[in-house]
Amino acid sequence: MTEPVPPFGHGRVCELPFATTVERLRAAVEAHGLWVLHEINPQAIVARAGHEIGLTRQILFFHPDFMVRLVAADPAALLEAPLKFAVMELDGAVSVRWLDPAMGFARYGNAALAEVGRELEILCERIVDDALAPNPQK
Repeated sequence: MTEPVPPFGHGRVCELPFATTVERLRAAVEAHGLWVLHEINPQAIVARAGHEIGLTRQILFFHPDFMVRLVAADPAALLEAPLKFAVMELDGAVSVRWLDPAMGFARYGNAALAEVGRELEILCERIVDDALAPNPQK
């Protein structure tokens, strides 16, 4: 199911448990040839300051081949990498959100970067589709 998000992002709500969603996203990122670079636990971070939020994780991912292409096209675009999925439990439902790479890279006005953005946009959609599929392929 699609979820309302800002025009520069995407979102899906799924029926999977939170931990399963995070695990499947990590596996799908790697299955599509990208690298999981880091996972951030915002719950733990805000807890250190005495605050509390619901189940939340951020999965940062990218690949060196894309990095080389984007830096060659415009070094300023380094700010667009890595990409990130946010997984949150909101009102009992699990939500997966991510920024639209095509929009992010298009704003540089560079054809090579726009192409990288389109490729990454398609990859992100496929990753989420695979991760949230009822019967994931092994």
